[in-house]
Amino acid sequence: MEESAKELTEKEREQQAELQSLLLKLRQYQAQAEQMSQELLFVRQAISDHDKAIETIKQLKKMKAGDELIVPIGANSSVYVTLSSTDKIIVRVGGGVSAEKDPDSSIEYLSGMKAELENSQREMTGVLQRIEQEAQTLQARLQELSA
Repeated sequence: MEESAKELTEKEREQQAELQSLLLKLRQYQAQAEQMSQELLFVRQAISDHDKAIETIKQLKKMKAGDELIVPIGANSSVYVTLSSTDKIIVRVGGGVSAEKDPDSSIEYLSGMKAELENSQREMTGVLQRIEQEAQTLQARLQELSA
């Protein structure tokens, strides 16, 4: 009887060690999923910002110099401005550098950047789904062990 009690204790220890290992992995997956979700929010916001910029440039192309606009300045406040030119758009190209482009080139550039962001979003969504699947698999195994 003593041998079976020792075996049971050893088996329980192995299960306990596996439980702890699975819990640790589950916490790691949850942390990764949380971080990936935050990064996805930033990417979605950047895509939205690119959409707004592209749409604004399209609308500006329909306007002419001297037209009046309302421009938001933050804190739900806006100012009236007079459009001096519709053929020049200043686009940030990275590293703190901006470039003056015509409206069509600006739209093309911003659309390319948006496409890159959308690719990143798809990749990140795939990674997040894999992490969530792994976490579900671990949770199922944890339930098996605790039953």
